[in-house]
Amino acid sequence: MTVEEWQLSEAQRAETVGRVANNVSALAFFRGKPIADDVVGAAAAAIEKKAYTVARVEARTTTGVRPHHETLKAYARKLSALALELVENGGTLEGAGAKAQGEELDLTGSREFLTRESAEELLAPILSPGAKISKIRFSTKSFGVEAAEVAARAIENVAATLVDADMSDIIAGRPEHEALGALRIISAALGKARLLHLNLSDNALGEKGIRACAAAFSEQEALESIAFQNVGCSVHGCAAVDELMRNTASLRRLHLYNNMSGDEGAASIARLLSRCPAMEDFKMVSSRVGAEGGIALAQGLAAATNLVRLDIHDNPITADFASDLAAVLRRQAKLKALVLNDTSLGDEGVAAVCQALVADGAAPQLEELELALNEITPEGAAAVAAVVAAKPSLRRLNIRENELEDEGAVVVARALVGLRSIEHVDACGNQLKRGGACALAKACARKPALALLALDENEISDAGLDALREIMAAIGKADALGPLDENMGDDEDDEEEGALEDGIELDMGAADDLAAALGATRI
Repeated sequence: MTVEEWQLSEAQRAETVGRVANNVSALAFFRGKPIADDVVGAAAAAIEKKAYTVARVEARTTTGVRPHHETLKAYARKLSALALELVENGGTLEGAGAKAQGEELDLTGSREFLTRESAEELLAPILSPGAKISKIRFSTKSFGVEAAEVAARAIENVAATLVDADMSDIIAGRPEHEALGALRIISAALGKARLLHLNLSDNALGEKGIRACAAAFSEQEALESIAFQNVGCSVHGCAAVDELMRNTASLRRLHLYNNMSGDEGAASIARLLSRCPAMEDFKMVSSRVGAEGGIALAQGLAAATNLVRLDIHDNPITADFASDLAAVLRRQAKLKALVLNDTSLGDEGVAAVCQALVADGAAPQLEELELALNEITPEGAAAVAAVVAAKPSLRRLNIRENELEDEGAVVVARALVGLRSIEHVDACGNQLKRGGACALAKACARKPALALLALDENEISDAGLDALREIMAAIGKADALGPLDENMGDDEDDEEEGALEDGIELDMGAADDLAAALGATRI
C-alpha cells in the first residue's frame, strides 16, 4: 500500500493563516507593541507559506514518506517559531527579502526551504534584465530542484560579471536525490561564469556531491580560491577533488576542514598541491591526517614558494613529518601565519619547525605562530623563544595547553620583551605558577597593541594572582588580562615560586616605569 505524501487543503491553509494572524496580534498587543492588521495579515500568509514548504520538504525521506503526524509537528513548530520571530521583530521577518548591495547579493539570514516562487522573489535583483553583480552568497537558503532552476537562470543572467560565488550551506534538509539534482543545476550555471572564488562548504557532499558540483569548478581557467569545508570529503572525495580540479595554475587558496580524509585523502590533496605553484593559503584542518599524510602534504607544497598562511591544525601528524615541513618553511619568504595547534609535534618536532623559521630568508614577516597542544616542555621552549625573538612583526603567539611550566614560560617571556607589535599571547594550561605567569606579564610592558594575555587553567596561587593583576595594572594593560576562573593554585608554594619572575630583563625604560608604578626598585 502506497502512503500518500502529506498535504493540506487550501481551506485548511487559509484557516491556519487566520489563526496565526490572531495569535500574532494578541502576542504583540500584550507585549505593548501592537502591529497593524494589514501587516499582520500579510506576514501571517508569508509565515504559513514558509512553514508549509518546510513541512513538504520534511515529508519526504530518502526511503519514502515520513509519517503524517511527524510532518504535522514540523509544520506546527515552524509556524510557532516564525510567529514569535515576527512579534519579536515588530512585524518584520528576517530574510523576508533580499537586496543587492552594490555588486553583492547576500541571502544569508533565517533558514528557509525555497520554492520556485520564493526563489523568484529572493533572486529578483539578479533576475532582472541588465543586472550586474560580482558576488553572490546563497548560504542558509535550502534549494530543491525547482528553486535551483530559478537560481540557475539568475546566475546565468549575471554570468558576465560574476566572479565570487558562496554556495555554502544551500541543500540543508533535502533528500539526497533532490540535493544532488539542485547542485548539478546550480553548478552548471556557475560553470558559465568566470569565477575567481568558489565556496562549497557546509553541504553534505561526499564524493557524489563533489562530482555533482564539478561543472562549477573543473573547467574554470582563472579560479583563485575554492573551499570544501565540512562537506564529508572522505578518501574518495579527496580523490574526486584531485581528479576534477583540472586548471590549477592560478589557484592560490584551498581550504578543507572537518572532513574524514585520513592519510590516503591527504595524498590525493598533495597531488593537487603539486600542481599549484601559486598557492598562498592552504588549510586542511580536523581531517584525521597522520604522519604519512602530513609528509605527502609537505612534499606536495614543495611547488609553492609564496605561502602566506599554512593551517593544518587538529591532525595527529606527529614529529615524523617535521623535517619535511621544515624543508617547505625554509623557502617561504612571505609566510605570515603558521597554525600547527594539536598536531602532536612534541619538543623534537617543534624544534625542527622553529629552526626552519629562523633560517635565513624564512618568514621574515611572520605575524601568527600557533603551537598549542603540542606537548612542549621547558626543553622545547628555547626553540619557540628563538622564533619569537627573531620575528619583530609577530602579533599572535598561541602556546596554550602545553607543558612549559615556569621554566619554559620565563624563557619565552625573555624573548617577548623585545617585541613591540604583539597583540595576543595565550599560555593557558601550561602548569604555570606565579613565577612563569608574572614573567609573561612583565614581558608585556611597552606593548601598545596588546589586547589579550591569557593565563587561565594554570596553578597560580591567590597571592600570585594578586601580583599578576598588579603588574598588568602597572603597565597599563589591566583590561588585557584574560579570565582566570579556571585557575587552581596552591598558596603553600607562593614563596618559592616568586623568585623566577625576577629573572626577566625588561628594557630599561619599561623596567623603570614598572618599578615606579609598583614602588619598588628596577625589576
